[in-house]
Amino acid sequence: MKTGLNKLLYGIALAACVLMTRCSSDDEQKPSAPLLTSDVSSLPIKFGETKSFTVSISAAGKVKDITATTDKGTVTVTEVTGVGQTTGSAKINYTALFEAGSAKITVVMNDLSEQRVTKEVSVDITEQPPLELTAGDVEGVWGPSRTYIIRGDLKIPAGKTLTVKEGVTVIVEGDGSQSNSPGINVEGNFYSLGTADKPVRFTVAEAKRTKENIFAGLWGGILGTSTSQEMVVLYTTIEYAGAPAVAGSPIVNSGELEEGDPRFGLYFNNPNGKFVLMHSTVAYTKDDGMRINQGQLLVAYNTYYLNGKTGGEALNIKSGSVGDVAFNVFYQPATNGVKWSNSDDRTPQMDVNVYNNTAINGGWRQTKSGRGGSFNLEKGGRGKAYNNLVVNCRYGTRFPKSPDNPDVVNSAVGYNLYYGYDDVIAAEFYPTTGSIAHGDFETTNDVQGAKGENDPKFVNFDVTTFNHDAAKNADNLNFPPTMNLKLKTDSPALNKGKTTFTTKFSTHSVGGATYTVPAPAAYIGANGN
Repeated sequence: MKTGLNKLLYGIALAACVLMTRCSSDDEQKPSAPLLTSDVSSLPIKFGETKSFTVSISAAGKVKDITATTDKGTVTVTEVTGVGQTTGSAKINYTALFEAGSAKITVVMNDLSEQRVTKEVSVDITEQPPLELTAGDVEGVWGPSRTYIIRGDLKIPAGKTLTVKEGVTVIVEGDGSQSNSPGINVEGNFYSLGTADKPVRFTVAEAKRTKENIFAGLWGGILGTSTSQEMVVLYTTIEYAGAPAVAGSPIVNSGELEEGDPRFGLYFNNPNGKFVLMHSTVAYTKDDGMRINQGQLLVAYNTYYLNGKTGGEALNIKSGSVGDVAFNVFYQPATNGVKWSNSDDRTPQMDVNVYNNTAINGGWRQTKSGRGGSFNLEKGGRGKAYNNLVVNCRYGTRFPKSPDNPDVVNSAVGYNLYYGYDDVIAAEFYPTTGSIAHGDFETTNDVQGAKGENDPKFVNFDVTTFNHDAAKNADNLNFPPTMNLKLKTDSPALNKGKTTFTTKFSTHSVGGATYTVPAPAAYIGANGN
């Protein structure tokens, strides 16, 4: 009896103890919620800028930590005060990307009682204002993602470097006259490093990018000198160049041009230098799109549009040059897509392989008899011309006759495809002004035939509507149409290329980067399927 009573009393006492404990816990309330305030509610900022703001903390439960995140750009937290205390502050540092738009910064503070508070700050990212440059020396870094306006001749001094970063637009204020058509003279090193997503563009003001100005030659181009050691141009457009050369300028003093001659979009001239042009566009030049006189070169995966009004090549290579030209598209040059020669007989002998390129509608604006076409190797130069696709050009691959003939003993040609929509074009697949006949060298491996045969079957470009009579007049030309020059699966250019030859170089190390020379493809032309 006593035992039962004792158990009952013990249970009552235990329940009372639990109840008292609960009441005690209920009496211990959590600290009040923390507060987080910012001295800004929004943050306007320019491309690439870093700005800071301060947040203030009030936490009865005492500050444990503070962090910040963002959905675009980078953010850090510095100068934190008040950890373990009831008040504190922190500095929030935000760096914007080079991309216009909005972003959000989220600041989070935890207290020691495991309570959390957040604060959001909106960000508005806008482009930097254009930077105007008058005549003078330049070096350093341009960009990324900024606009520069050039109002006078610029020079990169010998031993100095100018690097143009991704997303930069350079607007040259020129009018095509000798007195007011700025250019960039490169005595040092020049690197234009665009990307596929953010290319670089050297151009003129938007109002001047018109059909009437395609061959106007509104500015002076980017011209290297004999002291320029390296030029690298990646994912870059160079357009509307070709203004007349000025007396006393480096390119006139060197003897390459006479006063008043059209300048080039790009020019390189150093036998010990290195030149790389990849994934870029050279367009709407008054004469040669670009010229390489000397140096080790790699020119690959580029597009050339409408180079030369009544003369001029898309790419002109001369003595002292050694390298590879591959996987480029040459659209409607006045003369050739590529002319390479040993003219001026500099050392080393010009030796360039030209392979897997596409030339379309070339040669018709050249006013000198016997010139113009697609690919022209001459004047003691040597090299290989394989796997090139020639469509509706005035001439096929041409080795001129003596005395302008190339070094035929050390040259090769073949495995090319020729298409012509009429008899005039088909009759000149093997130019009557040249020395190559069908069957010479390796031309038995060419894909060629009568007019209308061997349509390359581009994915989106009709080769049957070309009119070479209209193409002779520059005034009839307009901007290139939208086109896709990849090959359809039944193209006669597939599996007809030669792959068993060696490129001049395997790689080029330039400007701290290595560029791989592309291997020849089994298809003919610049694009497979």
